[in-house]
Amino acid sequence: MDRDTEIFVQAFWVRCRETVRPELDHVIDTLKGEGHDAHVATQEYSDVADDLPDAGPSLVLTVHPNGSTAARTLKFRGIVGDKVIEVTASPGGTRRYEMSDLELPIVKREMKDWLAKSLKS
Repeated sequence: MDRDTEIFVQAFWVRCRETVRPELDHVIDTLKGEGHDAHVATQEYSDVADDLPDAGPSLVLTVHPNGSTAARTLKFRGIVGDKVIEVTASPGGTRRYEMSDLELPIVKREMKDWLAKSLKS
């Protein structure tokens, strides 16, 4: 892994640890209190070609509303080549943010919008 990639990946995980993950944990506690199954998964970055769906790195919140088998996901993924963070909501769309722009108000808005769509469906 080259130095620029290494720095970006480290910065992605710092942003996740300091800004994204605390909000995800709060949402998970709330969702579980309402009877939903929710968890977070991570995927490390690897510059080696493999069979994983994304090159990573990523942090994914998955919710099964009230025991449903249908999963809803909210993924925060570092796009290494473009040096941006992509937020993909299922259901919903994808938005891209510069690392420095993905601050707490944006993370909260992304989660609020996603939850409104996810739990309504």
